[in-house]
Amino acid sequence: MENSILILKKLKKINLIILLILSNITLANISIENTPIPGGIAVVDFQSNHSNPKAFYSAVPVYTQHIKDQHWQALIGIPLLAKVGEKYITIKGFSTKKITFTVHQHDYKEQHITLTGKKKKYVSPNLKHMNRIKREHPILSKTRKLFSKKLLFNGRFIRPVKGVITSPFGLKRFYNGQPRRSHTGLDFSGNIGTLIHAPANGKVILIGHFFFNGNTVFIDHGQGLISVYIHMNKHLVKQGQLVKQGDKIGTIGQTGRATGPHLHWGVYLNQTAVNPNLLLSEILH
Repeated sequence: MENSILILKKLKKINLIILLILSNITLANISIENTPIPGGIAVVDFQSNHSNPKAFYSAVPVYTQHIKDQHWQALIGIPLLAKVGEKYITIKGFSTKKITFTVHQHDYKEQHITLTGKKKKYVSPNLKHMNRIKREHPILSKTRKLFSKKLLFNGRFIRPVKGVITSPFGLKRFYNGQPRRSHTGLDFSGNIGTLIHAPANGKVILIGHFFFNGNTVFIDHGQGLISVYIHMNKHLVKQGQLVKQGDKIGTIGQTGRATGPHLHWGVYLNQTAVNPNLLLSEILH
């Protein structure tokens, strides 16, 4: 009888430990401010008694996180070219429902960049370069569209390098006076060879050398949250490798369309480039 009581007490302790562990996992969410602007992240709260509800924005699956009981959140990346006004997401659980949110106006500054010499090819690519760009486009597009169900990160990003930000997110860019797409990441200055660290746990899903990006590494953090590291000198990881927050993944370089050595750090959420600042504990300037 005494042995049975001792076994029951031990089982209760084990169950308590398991519950504490699960609680900590549940609380390891992304805690960010609702920023429903082009290039921002809309945080939409919803209720569901389903154990794993799904959310979609423009038919694309979005990141969801369980807050408490039936309280859930959807984190939606807003495209830089999104028009202001009312939008909606679709929630699918035991039933289907729509929840609306509003995208607000936000203006980004302009940046004018001059490329000379061999770098001019990145403004006016010849036929050979255009063929290469066309070959690379589906590879990069497929990588940005990846949506893995398993969440790999620990809830808070750290900055990948300590350099000064030379180009903030969202700048309307002009190369040699010609308009190009807006800046979709943060540029950090640094010397060639400066180490780059993984901002969060994840899995390396693509390594390659591309025309515009140069040496590049993509890391999947789960549920459509993907980070990218561009213009690297070299990478220190392999495709398919699991990395932990703080691991060395490469070094700063100036490969591809870069006027000098720096790291371009980008973050994608539901296939959309968003401001990496929003995932950090403090805004970088």
